[in-house]
Amino acid sequence: MRTDWAKLTGHTVEVWLWDEYILTGVVDQASADDAVLWIAAAGNDRRRLFDKPTGYRILA
Repeated sequence: MRTDWAKLTGHTVEVWLWDEYILTGVVDQASADDAVLWIAAAGNDRRRLFDKPTGYRILA
């Protein structure tokens, strides 16, 4: 699990919410305070925002 989200821009990661797998994607942008990140749009999927307070976890 990664907690340094600000360093993940450009990396392919897995997004999890508690014990549920959400998606795999490339980090498009992340906030400097590591609180939120955006996964780049891919195919028919839009760019998506994930935040730590909600409970999302990032595996890289």
